[in-house]
Amino acid sequence: MARMFSPQEPSKSVLVTGGTGFVGSNLVEALLHRGYSVACLVRDPIKAGDIRKQPVKIITGSLDDTDALRKAAVGVHMVFHIAGAIKASDREGYMKVNQFGTRRLLEAFAEVNPKLSRFVHMSSLAAAGPSEDNRMLTEKDPPNPVSWYGESKLRSEQEVLQYAGAFPTTILRPSAVYGPGDRETLLIFRMIKRGCLFTPGRFVRRFSLIHVKDLVNAVIQAGERDTPSGEIYFVSRPEVFTWDDVGCEAARSMGKRYCRISFPKWLARAAGLAGDLYVFTSGRPASINSQKVNELLQPSWICDSSKARADLGFNPGIGLEEGIRDTILWYKAQGWL
Repeated sequence: MARMFSPQEPSKSVLVTGGTGFVGSNLVEALLHRGYSVACLVRDPIKAGDIRKQPVKIITGSLDDTDALRKAAVGVHMVFHIAGAIKASDREGYMKVNQFGTRRLLEAFAEVNPKLSRFVHMSSLAAAGPSEDNRMLTEKDPPNPVSWYGESKLRSEQEVLQYAGAFPTTILRPSAVYGPGDRETLLIFRMIKRGCLFTPGRFVRRFSLIHVKDLVNAVIQAGERDTPSGEIYFVSRPEVFTWDDVGCEAARSMGKRYCRISFPKWLARAAGLAGDLYVFTSGRPASINSQKVNELLQPSWICDSSKARADLGFNPGIGLEEGIRDTILWYKAQGWL
C-alpha cells in the first residue's frame, strides 16, 4: 500500500495556485479543514474573495512573476497547481498561462525548493481530447486535443513530466466539473429554470462528470499518496451522462418541467464565429467561440477513472441527484438562480 502523507506531520505546508477560482477555493477550504498550513499565490489580494477571511498566507503575484514564484516556493512541502486559463483571446493567451506559467512555477521550485515532496498538477480531460465510439478513454490512449485550451493543457502536462525526475509529480485530468461556486455551468441551470435547455447539435452527447467536492478529495489524495512520479490520472464518476440526465434532474430539483431543444450544428458554428468576431473587435475573451463550439460538438467526452481508484483510493461519493441539488441550493443562496 502506498504511504500516505499526514497533515499532522510537523512543518507540512502547501501552496495552492488558483486558490480564488472555482476548484481552487473549494480545495483551500478542504485543506484547512484537514489541518494543512496553506499559502496561496494570488494576482490581486483585493479580489481574493472568501480566502482572505480564512487563515491563509497570501502571496501576491502571478505565474509570469518569477520573483513572486520564488518567494512562494520557500518553505513549501507540497504544491497544488490549480491555476490556469479557461478563456483567452487567442492560442498564445492559453499557452502563456497554461504552458509557460506552469514551466516558470516548476523552474522556481527546482531552483528554490528541490526537495519538494509532491507537485500535483491540475490538467483536464480536454488535454486527452474526446473519445471515439463511446469508449471510455484511459491514460494509455494517445492524447488528441481539439481546442487551443486542450492543447495548452497537454503542453502543461509535458512541462510537468520534464520535472518528474527532479521531484515527485502527479497529473490529474478531471472530466467536466460542477458544484457550488461554478459560474461556467450556471447558464445551463438558468435555461432550465426558464423552461428549456438549448443544446448544440442534434445528437446524443455523452460525457463524464465530477462534483467539485469529489474532485477536491482526489486532488488531496494525489498529494498524500506516494505514487510513482509522473503518473497521470483521469478523475470522474464511473457513470456516463447525457444532457437529458442532467436536465431532467435539475428540472426536478427546481420543480420545473424539463424541455430540451437541439439546434443544428451550422447554427452553433455561426454562434462560434460571432464569438470570434467579438474577440477580434474587443480583444477580450468570449465564453462562446469557434474553439468552444468545436468542443461542444464532439459526441463523446468520457473517461475511465479506475486507475485513480486503484492508486489514489479515489471513491466519488456525490451522485448526480445530490450534486445538482447541492449546486442549485448554493446558486439560490447567492442570488444567482
